[in-house]
Amino acid sequence: MFSQTVEYALRAMVQLAADSSGSATTKDIAAKAKVPSAYLAKVLQSMRRGGLIHSRRGVGGGVTLAKPAAKISLLDVIDAVEPLKRQANKKVATANQLQKSMDTAVDQLRSKFASESLADMIPKGKSVKAAPAKRPVAKKR
Repeated sequence: MFSQTVEYALRAMVQLAADSSGSATTKDIAAKAKVPSAYLAKVLQSMRRGGLIHSRRGVGGGVTLAKPAAKISLLDVIDAVEPLKRQANKKVATANQLQKSMDTAVDQLRSKFASESLADMIPKGKSVKAAPAKRPVAKKR
């Protein structure tokens, strides 16, 4: 039902939330989440554009959650890469039972994933990393 991209995004974000070491490199996340590194780099770009992670290049750089893991829902991650919605179809004069059933199913999925956070996916007893304070970016002179 979900694309490989969505699964990779979810696995990587759960791994990032579970990693208590602070910033992690794309290579480290890929190895731990068992996701191809090059593919993960593209997935993480979507996470950054969606405001879910911060990334910093160079020495001391890496990837960190932009918010605490408890504040990032699974739906946030899914919607950052491939929004969970029905395809827009031509409107029919009266909605038939199939359309209503499909709409209900999508609504239930969205509700379920919205109610579960990255922190909820961490095994009990394992610490969850809090999002670090956003570092100011040094201005070039």
